[in-house]
Amino acid sequence: MTKQKNIQLFKALSTETRYKIIEILLDGELCACKIPALIKKNQSNTSMHLAKLTYWNIIKSRRDGKKILYSIKEKKIKEIFNILKKK
Repeated sequence: MTKQKNIQLFKALSTETRYKIIEILLDGELCACKIPALIKKNQSNTSMHLAKLTYWNIIKSRRDGKKILYSIKEKKIKEIFNILKKK
């Protein structure tokens, strides 16, 4: 993993909103329409953070009809959260 990729991972975890998004996506793929309610943020704020996480290749999306489904792409995120849960 490159230094730049490590920096992006820590940027992803540096805001509460992105942290919460990643945390819920660890349980599996989720429709974009459900994420705002789960993290208690509005749709536009959530979309901005989803776009950043996608741009950084930390999460990925796919279209299923009219729905956009998001899931974790970067495997290191799962490792990081496993380490954090041990404490």
